[in-house]
Amino acid sequence: MPKFASENRLIQLLRDRYSINVPLIKKGIGDDAAVIRPKHAGEYLLITTDMLLEGIDFRREWTDPRRLGFKSVAVNMSDLAAMGAKPLFFTVSLAIPSGISRRWIMDFYDGMAEPDSNKGAYLIGGDLSRSENGIMISITALGESLNRKVLYRSGGKAGDILYVTGVLGRSAAGLKLLQDGCLHPKSRSRQEAIRAHQRPEPRCETGIWLAQSGLVHCMIDLSDGVSTDLPRMCAASGTGAEIFRNDLPIFKEAREWECDPVELALHGGEDFELLFAVPKSKSRLLENRYPSKYPEIKRIGRLTPDSGKIWITEPGNKRLRLMDLGYDHFRLQS
Repeated sequence: MPKFASENRLIQLLRDRYSINVPLIKKGIGDDAAVIRPKHAGEYLLITTDMLLEGIDFRREWTDPRRLGFKSVAVNMSDLAAMGAKPLFFTVSLAIPSGISRRWIMDFYDGMAEPDSNKGAYLIGGDLSRSENGIMISITALGESLNRKVLYRSGGKAGDILYVTGVLGRSAAGLKLLQDGCLHPKSRSRQEAIRAHQRPEPRCETGIWLAQSGLVHCMIDLSDGVSTDLPRMCAASGTGAEIFRNDLPIFKEAREWECDPVELALHGGEDFELLFAVPKSKSRLLENRYPSKYPEIKRIGRLTPDSGKIWITEPGNKRLRLMDLGYDHFRLQS
């Protein structure tokens, strides 16, 4: 097992060693994107990067190149969505083994060019290389603030109401189907789950609206699961949290293939929905103003003053500590 034990611990080690305090950097290591103050610019520049590795993040027998290209860009745009930023550009570094056809490569890039994936951002460069160990994809995305309003993981206050967009656990349900060999689903629920896993839709328009509303204290995207990403928000904000099991917007259809929808919602990951905190005094105002054209939002809990302690309240008001069982690259190696 790695000495740092977890992705969060490694990030903390890097932040402790390499964080710098210079006027150009508004936010460095430790959020969904870095935030830069360009000289003489009216807006902030946001930069994020993500990597997908064959055998770790995807398998070629489960997806085609167009879907893979779509997802590769979408996961980066989700980071910009979590900050309330408008996507501008992205670069792509692609390493491919021998035997990959020209057609495969062009289909991959065509997937990245789909508007539902890039949300209006333009491909402006990158790198190509040969790989001896499967396909490796690294994408860097750039966005900009609007009216210099950016949301961070920090800023939450005890008493804030926690909300999420959309449905949780659907992507993890789709992954379970793929792992079980269901590559050509016939039922609508199975098709929906696999689509959510292969073609996630970043909530960029929603994230921008939430940032511009002035009603949100902090936000994060749910890439690794509620049980992993909520503690990250709490750590940045210096709070704890309580969530309510019965209030989670779960993907109930997963029961059809013997999955627990609540467990998927809490720990599954790759939903790429938004988790955000709103002052209790402004929660009704948010709900009344929130545009119906965006994914539905749902209250799932609140922030508490117990720093670092995350609780889940079960039916009957039974309160348990929520274990961090979401996705962690390094914990899987232990």
